[in-house]
Amino acid sequence: MSEGTVAIEVVFVAPEIQEVIQLEVPPGTLILDAVRLSGIESHFSGYELSALSVGVWNEVKPQSYVVQSGDRVEVYRSLITNAKDARRRRAEAQASKEPQRDKEP
Repeated sequence: MSEGTVAIEVVFVAPEIQEVIQLEVPPGTLILDAVRLSGIESHFSGYELSALSVGVWNEVKPQSYVVQSGDRVEVYRSLITNAKDARRRRAEAQASKEPQRDKEP
């Protein structure tokens, strides 16, 4: 790391690809500026990353957050499937595969 810079990484994950970009930014860089400086948007033409939520280490941060050395800046996209609905569908599918047992009188 150069003196006078902050070492971070910017991460975005889509269903088909994940990108992690390590870079150094000037002290005082805001989180959205860090995403822009990383150039990560060029890897994901179907997403407007500047409109998505951002955070650091699984914690959503406001746009006014100043990145710190060692931060893992994450861009969060909307989930395609609700996790609760997905679990329910898997349980229903599993139940339909199990053999039906006859009830005893």
